[in-house]
Amino acid sequence: GLHVTVSLGIAALALWLFGAVLEEVLDNATIVRLDVATLDWMAGHTSAMGLRIFTFITHLGDIPVIPAIAVVGAWVLWRQRHRLVLVCWLSAFFGGVLVNRLLKLLIHRSRPVRVLHESTFSFPSGHTMAATIGYGMLAYVMATYWRPRRIKRRFLFLAAALIALAVGVSRIYLGMHFPTDVIGALAAGTAWVAICVTGTRIARETPAVTPEAQDDERAGGT
Repeated sequence: GLHVTVSLGIAALALWLFGAVLEEVLDNATIVRLDVATLDWMAGHTSAMGLRIFTFITHLGDIPVIPAIAVVGAWVLWRQRHRLVLVCWLSAFFGGVLVNRLLKLLIHRSRPVRVLHESTFSFPSGHTMAATIGYGMLAYVMATYWRPRRIKRRFLFLAAALIALAVGVSRIYLGMHFPTDVIGALAAGTAWVAICVTGTRIARETPAVTPEAQDDERAGGT
């Protein structure tokens, strides 16, 4: 019960943050002007070395890294007969893609002016959301079901958060997204992971109703 409550609390806080950022973006408020100013500042402080470093980092939230994590993780969960966790794993990855695309279409925010070769919309950042979901789920499954020796659970979650944050910063540095796109993606990705984890925990703790139990229930009611 405590784990479910914590997961729901995280989901609620993340959704609140996402809603707050989205409201500012839709209202074209001061934060949007800060978005533009931040990108302009970044453009004036980029370097060849920085571009190489952040280009590498941004690929951590792109193809083929995230799909590879999804496929390898699904295969391992299937081999170890974690069927329920496998459903949660696949729901997180594939559902996250659908949620991100739906949000982009509904919010319909244009990319920064300098981005010319991207046809998708800007809010929320797809790379950042994919990294948040991918590494968040990887940390959750490793910490909960595989429990690697000599690695503390806090370190796994901290590493996942730092990678997702680094991917988000790389999107800003490369001029592909506004800062609010990244913040919204971090919030949406965290909320989606928390929702999937909560559903899995509830399903694991709910006893299955077998046909024999259903027959006994009917017999008791007659």
